[in-house]
Amino acid sequence: FSSIIQPGVLFRIASLLGRTALHAIFIQFIVMVIDYQHYGQIVSPILNIFIYNTKGGGDELYGVEPTSYYVKNLLLNLNLVALWGLISLPILLLRLAISGGEERARTNRMLWKKITILLPMYIWLAIVVPRPHKEERFLFPIYPMLCVGAAITIDEVLSEVLRLVDTWMQRTPNNAVAGKMRLKLILGMIILLPSALVSMSRAAALTANYASPLAMYEHLFYNVDVAPSSNSGASQTKKYVCTGGEWYRFPSSFHLPPNVELAFLKSSFSGQLPQPFTIHGSKEKSLAIQQGKFNDDNKEEMDRYLTIEQCSYVVELIDTAKMDGEELRVPECIEYMNSDKTGQWKEVASYNFLDIDKTSALHRILYLPWGREKVFYKGYAMFERVD
Repeated sequence: FSSIIQPGVLFRIASLLGRTALHAIFIQFIVMVIDYQHYGQIVSPILNIFIYNTKGGGDELYGVEPTSYYVKNLLLNLNLVALWGLISLPILLLRLAISGGEERARTNRMLWKKITILLPMYIWLAIVVPRPHKEERFLFPIYPMLCVGAAITIDEVLSEVLRLVDTWMQRTPNNAVAGKMRLKLILGMIILLPSALVSMSRAAALTANYASPLAMYEHLFYNVDVAPSSNSGASQTKKYVCTGGEWYRFPSSFHLPPNVELAFLKSSFSGQLPQPFTIHGSKEKSLAIQQGKFNDDNKEEMDRYLTIEQCSYVVELIDTAKMDGEELRVPECIEYMNSDKTGQWKEVASYNFLDIDKTSALHRILYLPWGREKVFYKGYAMFERVD
């Protein structure tokens, strides 16, 4: 292996890593200075994240998954591109091992540059894959690298195939370079076409099946009555949009109109829920007026919850159909509304949300214009208090 490493390659790699470390230290210093101005103490987010994710039992509260979880998500989101991206490093190492001829030194330098570009992707995978708690968002940082790796794989494989064709036909490798470049481009587009079609079908499925929370909160933003409820007293200027087990599908507070705030009803989820910032944001003075408690173990804090009487709107996922012999489960928020003695509730909006338990796997993964009778939906509904 050492025979394929050209003189100076290790020095250039070490130099690159050194410059990267210096830039990282400089950026982190600036971040820590800004954080100190807000928090009043020296804080290192990178160090805190590292400590939190290396100690046992922290993130595992939110569930653990096998390694196959990441494999499935990579194939779902990037399909063949993910596979081509992951094998890019072995392809480059193989090309290093078999490269020869008069231009071997120049070829190896180019290959080592590509390897250096791809290394962060494999380092990231080595960090996140062993963690018991896995989330799709942990893969987001390497999606661009996977696309680069896929392009490298296709380019290297096609280059080697064309070279072998030249050797078999006893043609000069440099003969008709422009023609071979066009041929490589056409072949690359043909190879990528199935992946592009699958990706478009996947994007359409995500939009048709899972976009209802965005549509729901958009409806809320443009249609909510921001005036205080009559039963809440004149002093109350806020209205609360409450949800239970659907808290994690709330997009962001930017989707709420003025004087409206997200709140939580007690549900089967038993972990720590978020809470809104104070008027002071992240500054130290927020600690003096912050009402909710926090803990480092993600354990449930009961001060996060409101009662149904304090809510003006409720968002819940409703099962609108049942299979033969199946009993419909009454959602938790519906039970709360049924027990509310201070007012009535009416449904003001509902959007389709895929029922993954009843829909076939193929229709869950891709949007197919045929066989839509095999697709079942729940209702992502919003209810309004009627005084």
